[in-house]
Amino acid sequence: MPQIDLESERKRLDREITFFHFKRAHMIRARALKTAQKKKDKFFILYFTSQKYILTGKFQTALYFLDKALRIHPHDGCSYNDKALCWAEQGEYRRALQYFDEGIRHDPDCATLYHNKGWLLNLLGRHRAAILCFKKTLELEPGRPESLYSLADSYEQLGDEKFSQRYFRSALHAVSGKCRYMVRHIRRRIGQEE
Repeated sequence: MPQIDLESERKRLDREITFFHFKRAHMIRARALKTAQKKKDKFFILYFTSQKYILTGKFQTALYFLDKALRIHPHDGCSYNDKALCWAEQGEYRRALQYFDEGIRHDPDCATLYHNKGWLLNLLGRHRAAILCFKKTLELEPGRPESLYSLADSYEQLGDEKFSQRYFRSALHAVSGKCRYMVRHIRRRIGQEE
């Protein structure tokens, strides 16, 4: 049986959640937790346990496990990202932004932190600031579909049709074959109904 790399599994889990493949996300999380337990890797045991509670909407419990994980690895950008998302899901947007910023201070190369901070800024109507976050994400991880899509959305909110269409088309190209839901959604946004 091949060895499971827990850091890679964490990235796979994030990807499945991003593309709304929740059944796969639950399977990856369960397998990763089992592997972490076999390896007696306390950090990943706590991290993947937190994901169970995030996936089931029990954000306060998830925060408990993320805090414990951060005591072991205090510079882990993914844990800060997930803490911020837990607070955002509970409507605590200011606190969420603080955790995104803290995560970026500890792990400035974590593309996910910039993307999700941009997502929250977009939600708050701060589209110009969101654009900076999405561009930083794409600098760290070129071609990231959800960042291209969110960048297009930000430009659309600002009334910049040219850049909006450019990034929607880039997102469509990047997501093709990965998520039918997103492909259909983007096609609708650019007027290419199926």
